[in-house]
Amino acid sequence: MARLLLYTDLSPSRPWLFATVHANRALLADHGIDLGPFRPWTCELIPSHTRFWNIAPEGTAPPDLIHALKTVQDQLDAGRDALLMSCVLHRPAHQALTGWLQEHLDRGRHEVRPVFVVGRPVCVLEQRYREMNGPIREDVGQLLVDRCGAVSLLLEDARREWGEANVALLTDLSESPAAAPCEDLAQRLFAALGCPPPRLPEHLPRHPLFLNSSEGRRLSRALEVRENAWPELDAGLFMDCLKATEREWETDPVSPLAFRQKLIREGAADLRALEDLLHLSSGDLDCPDRMDWLASRAEASPEFLYSQPLSGERVAAFAAALPPAVREPLRQRYANDALLLTPDQRALAAALDVPEAVAPPVSPEAGRAGSAAIGEPVPPVELTVLTMTYNHEKYIAECMDSVLAQRTEFPVRHIVLDHHSTDETPAIVAAYAERHPSIRPVILSQHRLYENVMGLFLRCRTKYASLCDGDDYFTDPLKLQRQVDFLERRPHCGLCFHPVSVVHEGGGRPPHVYPPLALLPRGVREEYYLADLVQENMIQTNSVVYRWRFTDGLPQWFRPDLNPSDWYWHLLHAEKGKIGFLPEVMSVYRRHRQAVFYTATVSALEHRRKHGMAELLMYRVVNEHFQNRYFQRLGAMANTVFLNFLKLYEEEGNRTLLDQAERNFPEFARHFWHTLEIIRKRDPDRTFSG
Repeated sequence: MARLLLYTDLSPSRPWLFATVHANRALLADHGIDLGPFRPWTCELIPSHTRFWNIAPEGTAPPDLIHALKTVQDQLDAGRDALLMSCVLHRPAHQALTGWLQEHLDRGRHEVRPVFVVGRPVCVLEQRYREMNGPIREDVGQLLVDRCGAVSLLLEDARREWGEANVALLTDLSESPAAAPCEDLAQRLFAALGCPPPRLPEHLPRHPLFLNSSEGRRLSRALEVRENAWPELDAGLFMDCLKATEREWETDPVSPLAFRQKLIREGAADLRALEDLLHLSSGDLDCPDRMDWLASRAEASPEFLYSQPLSGERVAAFAAALPPAVREPLRQRYANDALLLTPDQRALAAALDVPEAVAPPVSPEAGRAGSAAIGEPVPPVELTVLTMTYNHEKYIAECMDSVLAQRTEFPVRHIVLDHHSTDETPAIVAAYAERHPSIRPVILSQHRLYENVMGLFLRCRTKYASLCDGDDYFTDPLKLQRQVDFLERRPHCGLCFHPVSVVHEGGGRPPHVYPPLALLPRGVREEYYLADLVQENMIQTNSVVYRWRFTDGLPQWFRPDLNPSDWYWHLLHAEKGKIGFLPEVMSVYRRHRQAVFYTATVSALEHRRKHGMAELLMYRVVNEHFQNRYFQRLGAMANTVFLNFLKLYEEEGNRTLLDQAERNFPEFARHFWHTLEIIRKRDPDRTFSG
């Protein structure tokens, strides 16, 4: 009988135990236990399955969660145990998951085995505050206090629902809110799962919850500049050095003293009930005497904790402790992204004596004409090629080769940002960068929404910028030179573009040119206007070169969350000057199943179901930016989205999308219904279901 193992950790050791479980997934698999599915971009420092506890009380769940639950069901049906782990304190969330399992799990074939690890509630409260990495609202803090003071109810619910003999209860008597290795507890956990002792991680995971002091936690976040993990270094060794250095530093609480004292006072009955369930002596889970700072010391103000300069003496002590294998790659990271350093990173960079530029190690055969390593005495880079890539291992080398093949009279830098791919893309990019100094990788250590756009655009400060996604490539080695020459001759132009060859991966459709010259607004011209671009996006992403308007950084009003985003970027540059056009095809744009807009080539209706709401947001943002100057045209484009939503309602009887669009975009909704009324008056027999 396959088991569903629900491991809930309510202890300060949770970050280390979760990392240990994940590091031993092969050992677990050898004993018939498969970890449940993680999101593809889940940070592996402290992985968890918390989203499985996001079922609504009425038993509903979002589609991606239903799919993940189906994956777990398939694991169980195949005779494999499945392990899900979370740190959820919310009792209704556990009850909702229990209800869903009671309804959908075949209890005759599968059994549920909850495993709880329980620690001192006051340490858990402090750790949860530290995890927030910033001030939190008082009502949220009150909820945390209430939940930390009702842990015994969670255990009693599990024993009642799944049977006392099926519920494993483990105790963590750690006396600090900072996570630390706990070999004995790890062995007890794996024994409860039916496995031999695990292999323990060699280094502490790089996470601030393993540190006691506020300075240590701040320095732990200084390792990466906007999550850029290139050049590669040993993050665990970085953390070990920081942990060793901060042993002499004073710790300080983050959670409000009033909340800690309230939990100690009002949670006393729950604490005694917990101790009975865990077969402990009275007082075993109390805040220990040696932790009197946690029971009695007032927290520093958030303004002090998060805005005061770091102690120069402590930063210098940490910098001196770093071994060369960590120090040198870290100095390179800071030199690469000098413009993006936080105040804490600038303090550490000064202690590491980071010069304005540090040249990376380059093989003798590396380099090419017109490019240079960091620190080489060359003229300022004139143009930056910006590449976003995610799981493009089949394509990314061709993209980078096509940029390297460019022949220019000016230095070119190629910034390639990998959005935490799960394939070999990061390794390919890093290998190219070792051979070609003009390539500047940004290898994100986690998948953060919109960081692909923000991370690239914030790093571009050159006069010109070109775009080429990781699955596309240039075909003309003179492309960049010709476009820059065009813009140099026409200082009144803000950008220029050319047609591209659209190639459909796997065949199905022959290659074609976009945009077709016959469909360009007002015919083939050397220059177009902003109004032409508003009528239709005739510029494919990897055909454009911008006279970059963000050389001083991105303004506050810039929106990285729009889709389709490239049209927005084109419009912002066309606002600054005319649009130049070169009629030659000089690049290839791939269409394949992994591409965001692949569904548009298969079914317009399905594409709108998935992306229609984002499209309406784009039209609203553009309309607001241009202060209603182009509302009629934007309204006409929004009408096509509303019409698709109306068709979905007529075919399926579900008007969720239509209602949501009306609520979120009332100006476009009014325009749509008004337009529809006019058409119906002119042609009463016309239907709109097709």
